[in-house]
Amino acid sequence: MSLTVAAGAVMRREFQLLARRASDWANPLAFYLIVCSLFPFGIGSESERLRLVGVGVVFVAALLAVLVSLARLFEEDCRDGSIELLLACEEPLGALILARVLALALGLGLPLAVSTPVFALFYALPIDVALMLALGVLIAVPTLLLVGSISAALIVTARGGTLLLAVLVLPLAIPTLIFGAGAALKVLHGESPAAELLLQAAYLLFALALCPAAAAAALRISLD
Repeated sequence: MSLTVAAGAVMRREFQLLARRASDWANPLAFYLIVCSLFPFGIGSESERLRLVGVGVVFVAALLAVLVSLARLFEEDCRDGSIELLLACEEPLGALILARVLALALGLGLPLAVSTPVFALFYALPIDVALMLALGVLIAVPTLLLVGSISAALIVTARGGTLLLAVLVLPLAIPTLIFGAGAALKVLHGESPAAELLLQAAYLLFALALCPAAAAAALRISLD
């Protein structure tokens, strides 16, 4: 079996699981909606105040929504034993993990990005800012899944590892949070967001280059 065929099979399996278990993407989306809709009630309805905090709230809520689904990356496979098949596969484990992350990023990132302009309306944000937020979320979701895959692999056999996963992943999410929210803020103030977008894309490329191999090594260590 070639690497392309193996990676395609992994991605098809992930898409089938997402189609069968709608809660895997619907629960993070519902969490995103709840967080974004509750904040305006807490800070008031003044449009200027809402715009000041809206970019940060929407972006942080999107990252936390991704974190909700990150624990399932390896947990169920470890429970049913299919993780052993991945480890025994002749193809590079890092490439198979990358295929799984990309499938989850598409299944989760696209709904979050599409809904972001709608949620941005809660904070009286202009449409150009809302679209920049959506682009930032679309880049941030695979980045967070990639850097989080290392932590998810390390604690795959730990009991009650969800809180530990959050502690490990959130510091790694800070760069994409700063760059993604910064790009939207630049648009809000009438400035060019090119620098922030390039930095966010660079962080994504850095994660693409290093995280799959690191996650594969962490998974082997956890299951030894």
